[in-house]
Amino acid sequence: MAEPKKPNPAMDFLVNYGEKLALAIAVLALVACAALWFGMSSEDPSLDHVEKGVKKLGDEAKTPHPDMTAPPSENLMAKSVNPWTSLVASARSGDDYAGFITTKAEGKGVAVIIAKKTPVIVPPVAYVGAEVSIDNITVGWSYQDFTSAQASKMAAAKEKTEAAKASHFVLERETNGTGKWEVLADKLDPKIQSYVDTKIEPKSKYAYRITAYSTDKTYLERGGKIDPETGATPNPDGKVNVVVGAPVQTMGIWKLTFTNATKPQDAAKGMVYVKIEKFEKGVGKVEKAHIHYDGDQIGWWDEPGSPEPVSKHRLATKTGRSIEVDFNMGAQLLTVNPVKLAVDVKRCKPIFDKSTGNKTGCEQIVEKRNFDTALITYKDDEGLKKIHVPSPSSLDQLCDEHGGRKIIVAPPGGDKPGTPDEPKVDPKEAAKAKKEMDAEKLFDEAEKALDKNRALALTCYNRLMKDFIDTDFVLKNKKAIIEERIAALKKAK
Repeated sequence: MAEPKKPNPAMDFLVNYGEKLALAIAVLALVACAALWFGMSSEDPSLDHVEKGVKKLGDEAKTPHPDMTAPPSENLMAKSVNPWTSLVASARSGDDYAGFITTKAEGKGVAVIIAKKTPVIVPPVAYVGAEVSIDNITVGWSYQDFTSAQASKMAAAKEKTEAAKASHFVLERETNGTGKWEVLADKLDPKIQSYVDTKIEPKSKYAYRITAYSTDKTYLERGGKIDPETGATPNPDGKVNVVVGAPVQTMGIWKLTFTNATKPQDAAKGMVYVKIEKFEKGVGKVEKAHIHYDGDQIGWWDEPGSPEPVSKHRLATKTGRSIEVDFNMGAQLLTVNPVKLAVDVKRCKPIFDKSTGNKTGCEQIVEKRNFDTALITYKDDEGLKKIHVPSPSSLDQLCDEHGGRKIIVAPPGGDKPGTPDEPKVDPKEAAKAKKEMDAEKLFDEAEKALDKNRALALTCYNRLMKDFIDTDFVLKNKKAIIEERIAALKKAK
């Protein structure tokens, strides 16, 4: 039988210690490589330079630079009262560079169509003019609502509008250019288009302005300026428009009106009927009329019981109260001379559109005419004055656009509205006052005719006793004198 093989010691060693041997050989090889590397690096300076460069790049990468650092910022999260998401609450501090990233959305939005509001319009008020009297100024304006046809046309137009009406006017006045406006009336009805201002002073300048308002609901909501995108805008004040008239000046305290001027061929003096108007403080306008002759002091004439002409005369006021007024204005009538003038008479001839029939303008025509008048010469505190009675300009027939008399629009009924403080006049008292004045005028005519025309004087006296016997002027003051005059005139026949 064969003898078993004896184990090989080398194989046993490899089997038992092969892994350890391989690991030891690997370690020795690694140590040899390291020794070789360090030996070569110490000998080769270029490798040392490369190593330093690598180290420098590493240090540079770890060093922060300004251009790579987020700008300083506030901690907005800390200031927020109510964070709007949990994401903000858990975000990093405000110094995080991500806080400065801007998100931009691109694309086309959905078009929004805005329906424009239709504007509402109210007709404007227009200034007409002011008429000055000695004791008042009458101010006039013009306003008219849109007609149904006009409103329909406005609604059918390309740029549609709606019509509304004015609700009231406000009238204000400025005195002597002070720039301060006082309200005379603040709730004038649109039907009233004139106003009588009695609170005036002589020789003062007054300007008037009228403002139109509308309280129409649609006008308050859509009567403002028109916006190009939204259309009409609100007009909460309701103001329509404002018009201001040119200043006008009041008269002095005196106004003279001459009528019936004549000078008979056989008479030495001319004569004229003079109406004297006076602005009496506390009373208003008072007036007295009397015949004056060449050389007379205006306002002076004989009164019963006075041996010489006097300037103080009694008269009845608007309320019927009798008062004594001094008419001494310091003026003198010098001459009354009839004259014949060749004058240019102007008139306006209207021009109408043949298709519509509306007035489009007017043509001014001038005509030569001989005119019989009288030249009145008198003097007052302002100097010598000359006027023609009647005036040649009274023949002119011009429209208000070419210098003619402006028409003051009166409210319905034809009565001019008065101010609240203007006293109400009883029609009976007014008629009585007028009769008193007529009686006094007739008596003056009788007295003047007493020496020149006794027949006329007797007629006037008889009429006083018949038609005016119920007046205070005749019954209480002049009855005895009139009876005496009648008896003397009848006896003289």
